Amino acid sequence: MISVWNEMRRLRRGTALAVLLSLAATQLAFAQASERGPDKQQPAGATLLDKLTLWATRGFDAIGVRGDAVYATPKPVSAVEGSDVQLKNAGSISQAVRSVPGTFTRETGDQPGVKVNIRGLQGQGRVNSMIDGVPQTFSNLSGHGGTFDTLLYMQPELLGGVSVERGAVSGAAGAGTLNGAANFRTLDFDDILMPGRDYGGMTAWKAGTNGYRWSGLVTGALRTRMFPDGSGKAGIMAAIAETDQENYRNGAGQEYPYDASQNPRGGLIKMDFEPSNDHRLRIGGVWYDNSFYVGSASYDWTIKNKTAYLNYRYAPGDDLVDLRINAYANETYMAFDGRGGMFRGREGTNRSLGFNADNTSSLDLGNGLGLTVNYGAMVHQDDYEGNEMRGANPDGVLTKGGAFSEATLSYGMFDLTGGLRYDSWHLSGASGYERPGTGNCPPGGAICPMQHLLRSDGVWNPKVTLAAAPLDWLQLYATYAHTYRPPTASEMLYPGGHNFDGTSDPINNNPYLDGESSRGWDIGFNFSRDGVISADDAVRLKVGYFDNRIRNFIRFDIDEVHQPVFVRWVNTPGIVSMNGVEIEGSYDLGYAYLNLSYTHAETRQPLGYFAGMGHDVGRLPEQYATIDIGARLFEERLTLGGKVRYIGDSVQALGNEDYSIKLPAYTLFDVYGSWKISERAEAFFTVENLTNELYRPAVAGLVDSMEKVPTGRGRTAVFGASVKF
Repeated sequence: MISVWNEMRRLRRGTALAVLLSLAATQLAFAQASERGPDKQQPAGATLLDKLTLWATRGFDAIGVRGDAVYATPKPVSAVEGSDVQLKNAGSISQAVRSVPGTFTRETGDQPGVKVNIRGLQGQGRVNSMIDGVPQTFSNLSGHGGTFDTLLYMQPELLGGVSVERGAVSGAAGAGTLNGAANFRTLDFDDILMPGRDYGGMTAWKAGTNGYRWSGLVTGALRTRMFPDGSGKAGIMAAIAETDQENYRNGAGQEYPYDASQNPRGGLIKMDFEPSNDHRLRIGGVWYDNSFYVGSASYDWTIKNKTAYLNYRYAPGDDLVDLRINAYANETYMAFDGRGGMFRGREGTNRSLGFNADNTSSLDLGNGLGLTVNYGAMVHQDDYEGNEMRGANPDGVLTKGGAFSEATLSYGMFDLTGGLRYDSWHLSGASGYERPGTGNCPPGGAICPMQHLLRSDGVWNPKVTLAAAPLDWLQLYATYAHTYRPPTASEMLYPGGHNFDGTSDPINNNPYLDGESSRGWDIGFNFSRDGVISADDAVRLKVGYFDNRIRNFIRFDIDEVHQPVFVRWVNTPGIVSMNGVEIEGSYDLGYAYLNLSYTHAETRQPLGYFAGMGHDVGRLPEQYATIDIGARLFEERLTLGGKVRYIGDSVQALGNEDYSIKLPAYTLFDVYGSWKISERAEAFFTVENLTNELYRPAVAGLVDSMEKVPTGRGRTAVFGASVKF
């Protein structure tokens, strides 16, 4: 907490300009409002109504874009609803993420942690992966096929939806993030309760083949009045879920060569308090508990993840104040229990604390001009602590802070948005550890920390967007933005790989690392129109092009700049370029529909020393697409559909370009269906890889890619039912 407090003091000094700009815009808003003044008299016969504030669930979403709002937002955003995760993606969070353009995952059969890749970048904070707006920052390097990628652990049955923003991200979610953010929203009241009901519950159960044994979900929710006079609102909901999976077989009937079995359990609780229309407070928590064997690294893992948060919103209904305050904590505990090699007995805990606040003011400037200003600040701290079997995972504390403001000026069909944020960081930790009786470490005790390293820095990041809507159904936009990511403790304080007794050598550190910075363009358009071909159809289309130039890209390589010459994490000279096209859309006739997602991008990162072995770069296929087509029959009570998943040629990094493994393209076919038995009950099924294709998954890591047995999951059927009561 001391580091958090120090960072807040630094922000007061380093962000004065951003705050002054924001306050100036706010003062203008107050001045305009004062000139208008309150209405002293009402027209004859008029009735003055109490103001009404309509709260939406997405009011607390870190990205907050869902449904058709994707096609009305002038930025590269996407969303997947929780119902589609369960029905169309067989409950697989990774598959759901891969169905979004420009977004992928690193997916190994024996590791349930979700590793999000956006536009070719993953791990080390390049992408902000969140659960209910809380960043998940845990990583653990284990084995030659391991990775420092961020691991997000979540019970799939608790997922209420996924929102993704690619490129520069506004607000607190984009602080210290290079290339995007993904928020995994958990189930909410409206997901559980029947329409118009204030109490009730839901239960859902599934069973399957090819290793998918069963899963279950039980939820309950209650909404009531807060006070005896009937004013105010309060609500509480809870859910618990469990999944049981065995090892699976590929399309040829061969077992996955490691062990994909697991038995995760998870739960959540949310409490809402709304004493008046102006105030809303949410207190929530999510937990996850799992044990599994990562055969590719030869260790049994135990994972316990706990997330807690407090969200407050004050919206008195005027144009000047829409205040949001968020505080959160996350803890991920990991242990190597049971089977394992030299690092058996490893324990590590990653603790995160964070706070952010922002306000939105908007007003009519007259003459057709409108102004909306959002401004705020944030601070986030990560603290990793391991035992003496930590290996290549260094202890360290990274504190990120920042202030941000964004103002949108609207006139006619045009919206001009200018943003400025200040991202700062402070990193501290030990350069290494000495054995008792060596150096300055007393004999007979525990290992001793060596030199304490400190680094800090801060940068200004501007952003500008011009959007135009020449027609009601067409929106064009272009964005130029700077983003920045600080180095992590894993990179700057890297202790080397084979430290079996907790000692390490500072020769592996690189205290001179600079953060990565990106300057990029996003250009695209949104098309949203009904009645295009027939009177009842709806067409939605989003097309975008991105071009990013990254400086100081961090990779594991031979450092020939600093003495002694050694292999460590270094900044890559020059510029790393990444660009591509992202397309998503839908055509809906009511009784039939078609959804499309397509990506074609050049996002190859530079390879370093031992690339792919302990520091996988996550190279994406140049092309991948998902086509989803279906029909709604019998007054839309029956839904039948199918998906085509195409993954183009890809490369698994191994050393250098010459030795890297070329993986061929593959196409998978899935079918699904659901039957609304009644207003309360529904049955459903999914068949994944219907044709039993034999394939090697893209971005599955080095060990899976080198196996003689293709590790792609064969035909798998899942059947289930849900009931609301």
